[in-house]
Amino acid sequence: MKKTFTQVLLSLVVLFSTFAFAQERQCSTHTDLQLAMAQDPVLERNVQDVERFLKQRSRELISTNAINGDVITIPVVVHVLYGNATQNISVAQIQSQIDVLNEDFRRTNSDADNVWSQAADMQIEFCLAQVDPNGNATNGITRKASSVTSWNTTQNRMKSSATGGTDAWDTTQYLNMWTVSALNSNGQPGILGYAQFPGGNRATDGVVMGYNYFGRTGAVSAPFDGGRTTTHEVGHLFGLRHIWGDGPCGADDFVSDTPLSDASNGGCQIGTVSCGSTDMVQNYMDYSNDSCMNLFTLGQKARMRANLLSGGFHSSLAQSTKCTPPSGGGGTGCNSTINNFPYSNGFENSLAGWTQDSGDTLDWTIQSGGTPSSSTGPSGAAQGTFYVYVEASDPNFNKTAILNSPCLDFTSGSTPTASFRYQMTGNAVGTLRLQARTAGSSSWSTVFTKSGDQGTAWVTGTAALSSNTEQVRLVVDTTDSWQGDIAVDAFDITVATSGGGSGCANGVSSFPYNEGFENTLGQWSQNSGDSHNWTLRSGGTPSGSTGPSGAAQGTFYVYVEASDPNFNKTAILDSPCFDLSNQSNATLSFQYQMTGNAVGTLRVQASTGGAYSTIFTQSGDQGAAWQTANVSLAAYAGNDLQLRLVVDTTSSWQGDIAVDDLEISGASADKCAGVPAYNSANTYSVGDQVVYQNTLFERAPSQWLNLGTCGTAREAIASDVSIPLEISVYPNPVSGSQLFTTATGENVNYVIYNLTGQTVAKGSIEGNAINVAELKANVYLIQINDGSQTVTKKFIKK
Repeated sequence: MKKTFTQVLLSLVVLFSTFAFAQERQCSTHTDLQLAMAQDPVLERNVQDVERFLKQRSRELISTNAINGDVITIPVVVHVLYGNATQNISVAQIQSQIDVLNEDFRRTNSDADNVWSQAADMQIEFCLAQVDPNGNATNGITRKASSVTSWNTTQNRMKSSATGGTDAWDTTQYLNMWTVSALNSNGQPGILGYAQFPGGNRATDGVVMGYNYFGRTGAVSAPFDGGRTTTHEVGHLFGLRHIWGDGPCGADDFVSDTPLSDASNGGCQIGTVSCGSTDMVQNYMDYSNDSCMNLFTLGQKARMRANLLSGGFHSSLAQSTKCTPPSGGGGTGCNSTINNFPYSNGFENSLAGWTQDSGDTLDWTIQSGGTPSSSTGPSGAAQGTFYVYVEASDPNFNKTAILNSPCLDFTSGSTPTASFRYQMTGNAVGTLRLQARTAGSSSWSTVFTKSGDQGTAWVTGTAALSSNTEQVRLVVDTTDSWQGDIAVDAFDITVATSGGGSGCANGVSSFPYNEGFENTLGQWSQNSGDSHNWTLRSGGTPSGSTGPSGAAQGTFYVYVEASDPNFNKTAILDSPCFDLSNQSNATLSFQYQMTGNAVGTLRVQASTGGAYSTIFTQSGDQGAAWQTANVSLAAYAGNDLQLRLVVDTTSSWQGDIAVDDLEISGASADKCAGVPAYNSANTYSVGDQVVYQNTLFERAPSQWLNLGTCGTAREAIASDVSIPLEISVYPNPVSGSQLFTTATGENVNYVIYNLTGQTVAKGSIEGNAINVAELKANVYLIQINDGSQTVTKKFIKK
């Protein structure tokens, strides 16, 4: 059931939580408006003047097709007012809010969908200010203790030191944000945040949020724990009204492409119809839960950019340079440039061209062996001898450490990917981020982030970079505990030139994942480097005696047409990225149909950023029925994974190959639950699983396969026996002419790839040695097949 609200406060916009409306309480917005205008009769005229400008300028931007332009970067300062340690929110929580703003205003948010075609990229970005009003380096955060337990939205006292708050920094140069203990409107509690419309007092310009509705990590409260309160309020600050116009069906939010509505929508009332149309409850300017919001529209973009461009109330804010560190302040300088890829840095007793940022509050450290603090940090490097890490012990509580890469120079059309190993274990681990900036920009965007305890093992992180990325940096935010060391090793950057496969986008982290290809490829995409395309189809394929008669489920499926001129071609369909960081034993399942006199080959291939490995293959006539394939993805646990469906046709038209009903099922619970402990006295068959020293193993024909660490800590058992581990290679790095492997058997083969996916060596292994004398010093991937399994390992040739 909807609630009815009075007219919006023109100078002060307030967002209420769901529980504030639980008893149909009247909104105090109108009362706040009357009070504000009674105290300042000029205010209404100023706001009306701004509104006339916004209407005219936004119409001009749309009618002249000038709505798109340069990305506008807004410097942000966050003033934290707190009464206890919980309210004194962490740097990580603050940064998570900046990340949410950048995702929401650039439409890179992972929950973006195509339900509303008018959804748009606002071309607005945000950064924590790098220089303060006095010209000194800053992290863009101020903190102040306060005994106020709830701040009145009508009084703005948190915005002045004279009334117990914190003075705003120059509001023409900084977007000021305040986080506070709690908010009320003339005694009415339950308010999440509020903003001041363009045209209000410059001294109080900005947005205010309750500390627990700010960001998406740390001390946040569901269902407003996704950072969308601040997205909503910044929308108000830049000139947007509530989407329902704060009135019945005739009220207007002054945006033509948002449907009329008679009131706000709480929760996630998707499909609600009012005023003769479906309500846009997913819009950031409704009152929906954070998880339900996911878009601004093109019309809203016109209003906000009109406010920020020349002549607009916030035009000087859009031109601010406070995202650039002061002279000598680090952050965007480069001591050297990398233009030869693949690039690898193992931090072997050297930063190797990376530099400590001079504008942060803590440095990274080069380390071998374990870190000085017990119960946190790794026991040794992920590769080689050394790694870099951030020591979390006192006096390093609640600090930020930044390590800047050299400059990066990618050739035109290349698609770069960064991959690295990270280790984060302890009772109070902070946040690790990889950030990137483009050429000529001082604004950093987060391309990878991870917070909290990730276990004792080294984990692989990957991030897609743009071809105009000029620099990356590793950022760590510590907490208020010594058990939070964060380490990084084996940092690689690879490139794939245009025409060689797609980049990894549209990440998926929620499982089970299903794709039935119901008249759409969903998040899958045609590969630009193959010679043929996949086709969406319902019913039978055009050629008789080949292909299915209909879908395996639903109405549609995807297939590769084998008829001339498609003889002897390859069709590749690329998946989105799958985030398996929290999946211990995921499984890929799908249905396939391959029938005809000359059917080619269907392969499923997988990559974590380097060369693709084949994890499923089938060739020839498999009959007229749909077949089911199940493929374990356990080997990719903890990684970002991309899959691709590959079909090679033959020289006959009777070889159509179809795929449907694809699913990835996750297994985030303890994978070892119910699995018996290893007992050397027992006899095990192929496929039997056991737990040994808190690790899951599965019996293969000639060895035990290591399936990874269990989700729940267990005591070491059967320490008097030795379970052979999965195939490995050594020494690594290798400086001599021979690389050795634990793979055994009569038919062991290997293929060595460089990090662009090119084959540089292959052959059979006699004994356990592989000749690598001809390989140049670099990072390589070796794929080994012993007849029962295929594994891919990375090694370094020195």
